[in-house]
Amino acid sequence: MTTGTKKTVHTIAEEESPEFSFLGVVSAEPDYRLSVLINRHLGADLRKCDEEIAVHTDSGRACFSRFTTVPPELSLVSNRSEGQILLRKLNKIDFFLIICGESGREKADQLAATLREIPEITAVFVLESSKITDRNLPLLTL
Repeated sequence: MTTGTKKTVHTIAEEESPEFSFLGVVSAEPDYRLSVLINRHLGADLRKCDEEIAVHTDSGRACFSRFTTVPPELSLVSNRSEGQILLRKLNKIDFFLIICGESGREKADQLAATLREIPEITAVFVLESSKITDRNLPLLTL
């Protein structure tokens, strides 16, 4: 017979991440090719980042590729990796383009309009972090 042990539960308050606008990009191109297309079209310098976004799942660990500019102005993150999805609520989106620093909706709209001119990009959506509930969303801002 076990004696009753009292369990204490501690809750850790999560810091609210600031709201931000980002782009959802649909394209059949692989990440490295899409980064080259964006670089050519925007005059940016997206480069493969050594630090991938790692997520622990039921089936193990999934790593999602990330391309960034130096200094950080843009960041291209893959939403798919070996059958896993980074933001499950947005499972139809292939990539996310995050505008680093303070960015408003107007800047995101302008960038989306420019990216829609690239023939290899099927669709571009402007997304608001405040309207998406996914536990992995804060990983986009790292």
